[in-house]
Amino acid sequence: MKSFDSLEHTQATLNNLIKKIIATCYLLRKSQKIRKIRKKDKIKVLFVLTELGPWKTEILYLAMLQHPRFEPVLGVTTSPEDASFRKPLEDYLNKKKYEWKSIFGRTISEEIQPDIIFYQKPYYSAYNEDIRYDRHWNALFCYVYYAFNSVELDFATNVGLYNFAWQIYYENEMSAQCRRPLMKNKGKNIVVTGMPIQDMLLKPKSDFDDPWKQLGQLKRIIYAPHHTIGDIHFDGIEFSTFLSNADAMLEFAMKYKNKVQWAFKPHPLLYKNLVTVWGEERTNHYYQQWASLPNTQLELGRYEALFKYSDAMIHDCASFTIEYHYTLNPVLYLIKDEHHADCLNTFATKAFDLHYKASNKNEIEKFIQNVIEDKDPMRMKREQFYNECLLPPNGKTACQNIINAILGEEEYKYL
Repeated sequence: MKSFDSLEHTQATLNNLIKKIIATCYLLRKSQKIRKIRKKDKIKVLFVLTELGPWKTEILYLAMLQHPRFEPVLGVTTSPEDASFRKPLEDYLNKKKYEWKSIFGRTISEEIQPDIIFYQKPYYSAYNEDIRYDRHWNALFCYVYYAFNSVELDFATNVGLYNFAWQIYYENEMSAQCRRPLMKNKGKNIVVTGMPIQDMLLKPKSDFDDPWKQLGQLKRIIYAPHHTIGDIHFDGIEFSTFLSNADAMLEFAMKYKNKVQWAFKPHPLLYKNLVTVWGEERTNHYYQQWASLPNTQLELGRYEALFKYSDAMIHDCASFTIEYHYTLNPVLYLIKDEHHADCLNTFATKAFDLHYKASNKNEIEKFIQNVIEDKDPMRMKREQFYNECLLPPNGKTACQNIINAILGEEEYKYL
């Protein structure tokens, strides 16, 4: 038995050594691969997708589709986090009439043979083994985070993919300066271009169809709870106040039914996590109430149009702390404790400070009443933040900056 365990340990050690050698060779050859790719007439770019909500590179895919130097490919794979994510993604792609491929490891390496891969999430556990970056060293990796870079915690800073990515795109220099000292490679691959989600959020309202129920002149408020309920979270991001506020929010929806219509926009992982706490029957009943009341609706997909046609939002989600400011509408943050901002970087802290805050039912109701009465004393401060922090650099779209960074053109000739 001991000899078998010893052999197994030796094999594992050898496998790890081989992986390190391959990874080191990849890093040593990266400059050569960059030069080779930039000389190509067509650069093939694979976008690896597992779910709809965090797909924040759609607008970049469309920009590359129109660019003579790029051949973008959408590759769909099943998420090991939740297999049910796949169908809504496929339905959306089909509705938009986008061409896409169902991908496995061999599909990527033998059929598609991409020059560059964009992974939707940076986490190793977000993909099945044959899809992970360390199975596809023939490509270069570029990365756009699926939310704004707001949290300064190790799980969000030192992910394996970040050490091997050619370029990681940041929204502004403020975020990049916060992140560089914390990264193992000191952020040498960070490129400040803006991010595609900024381009999407900056699009005019007229580019979107109104997803809200047409109920006349009622104020439209979004309730967007985070998924980190109970003990189901990474250390440092136990943001959610849902278990404390869930019933109160439904009460407000019914109390103000003649003045406010509501959209319940839970984090995609909330349902799964809530089932482990409440059970399936209670969870389904709660979601169904939001879906069926006359002045409410349940929103589980994209949220850009929902934002555009809203009047306010109530939430406890890190990424929405910045994203909702693109509407310039009033926004309330549901406070769990006084330590919420401890893990936020300078950029996110500025955005957080421009929220109204509530830690109890009375404070939530006061915000709702102020929205109804159009009282919003922080409006001018949010406008200043928008102009100073939320626009991509160089007077260009983030997508144009990213394309230039990949090609090494214009402001990114130094790369």
